[in-house]
Amino acid sequence: MKLLIDGSVHVINEPMTLEEINSDLNIVAAVVDGKLREKNYLVTKDCAIKWVTLESSDGKQIYERSLILLFLYTCHKLYPHAHIKIEHALQDGLYCTIDKEACLKPSEVKKIKEQMQVYVKDDIKIIRQKFNQKQAIQHFISNGLVNKAKLLKVRNKEEYSVYKLDDYEDYFFGLMVPSTKYLKEISLEYFSFGLRLARKDVTINQYKLFNCMQEYERWGELIHVSSIANVNEVVQSNRLKELMLMSEAMIDKKLSELASIIEKDKKNIRMILIAGPSSAGKTTFSYRLAIHLKILGIEPVNLSMDDFYLNREDTPKLPDGSYDFESIEAVDLELFNETILKLINQEEVYLPRFNFKTGLRYYDQKPTTLRKNQVLIIEGIHGLNPKTSSYIPKYAKFKIYINALTHLNYDEHHRISTSDYRLIRRIVRDHQFRNWSATQTILHWPKVKYGEDHYIYPYQEEADYIFNTSMVYELPVLKPIAKSLLDEVSMDSAAYLEANRLNKLLDYIEGANISIPQDSLLTEFVGNSIFTNE
Repeated sequence: MKLLIDGSVHVINEPMTLEEINSDLNIVAAVVDGKLREKNYLVTKDCAIKWVTLESSDGKQIYERSLILLFLYTCHKLYPHAHIKIEHALQDGLYCTIDKEACLKPSEVKKIKEQMQVYVKDDIKIIRQKFNQKQAIQHFISNGLVNKAKLLKVRNKEEYSVYKLDDYEDYFFGLMVPSTKYLKEISLEYFSFGLRLARKDVTINQYKLFNCMQEYERWGELIHVSSIANVNEVVQSNRLKELMLMSEAMIDKKLSELASIIEKDKKNIRMILIAGPSSAGKTTFSYRLAIHLKILGIEPVNLSMDDFYLNREDTPKLPDGSYDFESIEAVDLELFNETILKLINQEEVYLPRFNFKTGLRYYDQKPTTLRKNQVLIIEGIHGLNPKTSSYIPKYAKFKIYINALTHLNYDEHHRISTSDYRLIRRIVRDHQFRNWSATQTILHWPKVKYGEDHYIYPYQEEADYIFNTSMVYELPVLKPIAKSLLDEVSMDSAAYLEANRLNKLLDYIEGANISIPQDSLLTEFVGNSIFTNE
């Protein structure tokens, strides 16, 4: 058999598994003729193979998924009757809780990690079993995993893969490594009555973000909507409109709270800086915040940091020769600081405007002056970076970080990635307002992520307030649109693997078609916004 492996031809004389072909532990899977395959996959004919490494996006997900299985198995051995929950992302890892008779102690977390490392050395095989739908549902109900069983009913697939590690079985939304020996890197640390599970140790401070996530975790429990299984039940019982109204009321409540905080220090605060990753809902959030500030007698003046871009010819470039518009060096920081400083001192300024077609900056014909009851609202990717507003006194600025920080999980052991949440939003928005295909959006996403990782996330803890723009009812609304777009991605496309993965995740969600309020953050993605349809 001839194998085209990463561009080179190799010959094998008999069927072999991918692991037999390449036993490197840094390679966790492979793409075989365009399909993602586990290393246990048996190669029986001529094919093209591309190895999936630990550092790739797919590789990181496979490692994390397998690490969760090992963690759950270890907890199952140490605390057979405990309830384990994978809650949300934390410091490049996962925040997990163990609900047992006694409170979790740091010494116990150390014990769990040591036992996990023992199992890694034991090289226990991870076995993939095939169950039909009825068997899988019955299996999880009998093991107390009711939410998992409910999800399988929604997806309504004939066959399911249930993974087995020794005597522990669980269902996962994706592939695994062949055995525990691949999980040679484990980070497990006690954190706020729970623990952080990850591949590597980090020293990132994310306490503000963590507290925001925990607030919404508790709110989800309060309204009995903590998982996609709960959301599906709401859709099935025709209560999605009620959930929508609750979710929109929560956004309004938090906006009111935020506006009141700003109003209490209105004598000092002269500028509000808003930053967040793609598809967090920054534009609609800015409009909604402005309305709440007006109620309190504060008149917002909106500025865009994009208008302070350097002329195109002066913009820094990436290694491939394209312009790096995401870099802070693409912004004229001196002009930005001087302009803002004059405005907050109530001096006249001629505001810059940037023409994206010509790549040139020009200036308003009439001057602008900031009155005493006015405050600047400035949205931009670099809003939280201290360099951006280094001339401005700290007391004069209020920094807001916004993101779609969903508290929803698929079930107790499977979280929804914030990145996936925003990518689904963006696929819908790009189609609605740019006429982009899902293929175009997915292929562009790595560049978006690169900018976020380098220019937004390192500064999120600089924020004075973190605002969560996720809404518990939105995935059922986005599903029908997103799924139809993902279905159009060709198997030959470089975007297919990602499109197929997202498509499978959406399969577990009940779709719905309801009218949403025109001032909703969701209209920024699906259309019919009162702020853009005047």
